[in-house]
Amino acid sequence: MKQYYHVSSKALEKNNIFHSREDFVTAMNDVAICVLRYDVVILCFCLMSNHFHFVLKGSYQECYAFMNEFKRICAIRMRDRCGEVNGLKDVDLRFDLLDSQEYLENAIAYVLRNPLAARIIMMPYFYEWSSALAYFRGKGELQGIPLNSLSIRKRREILRTRHDVVPDKYVLCNGGFVHPASYIASEEVESIFRHPSRLMMALAKKVENEFEVASGAANQIVMLDPELKTHILELIRNEFGVDSLSQLSADDRLRLCLLVRRNFNASVKQISRVLRLSQSLVASVL
Repeated sequence: MKQYYHVSSKALEKNNIFHSREDFVTAMNDVAICVLRYDVVILCFCLMSNHFHFVLKGSYQECYAFMNEFKRICAIRMRDRCGEVNGLKDVDLRFDLLDSQEYLENAIAYVLRNPLAARIIMMPYFYEWSSALAYFRGKGELQGIPLNSLSIRKRREILRTRHDVVPDKYVLCNGGFVHPASYIASEEVESIFRHPSRLMMALAKKVENEFEVASGAANQIVMLDPELKTHILELIRNEFGVDSLSQLSADDRLRLCLLVRRNFNASVKQISRVLRLSQSLVASVL
């Protein structure tokens, strides 16, 4: 039976899956090719530096196979790029069944809002490495180069794969990757939200806490140190009324440990690194 699933990878704590623009371009094309091999529909997705999110429609078996194949390809790219053999070996994939209209809408918004929540951009539409630009585009043709107008050799060079057969609707955008609108179920997402304004409102609404608690994803989130430091500075201003960690008293810094653990699910090791406290002290507080 085909159902909707939100699938996310556990974030890498000390490494990135995608380091450079070239890595992201390759991964965008990997998504476009990988989906051709499985009976799944991609409603939306977002690739972040150390994790990724998809909302899929299909049987659990097909969705599971698609996601594990994409993860396998990402691991191969990491190995070829920097010799990282076990980069994704211990990275689990989390599957959440989206069994209501509200849950589905929130999941789509949550996935597309990831760059915004991470303070990378102002609005999701400006983030290249997602499907955010695939919806409510009107009936005009996609701008770009039809992939089938290129020679097989050129296609293989761009896509970094020997997969020769691609649909006629696949268009290479100016960024050098297959435009997500070529293969995303944009019409289905449009029917779910019914009007561009409802999608825009969903993207403008802060759904992270609500969705993470509902899905249990809050326990899976891992931030890289720079991202966590940004959030901690905001926390310091809101909770203690100062602008830097150095302005906190010893007692306030210990209280901050609890707040960071509660709000961001950071590990003892990460909290000790970011707050410059001993692991034993942090562990005793938590």
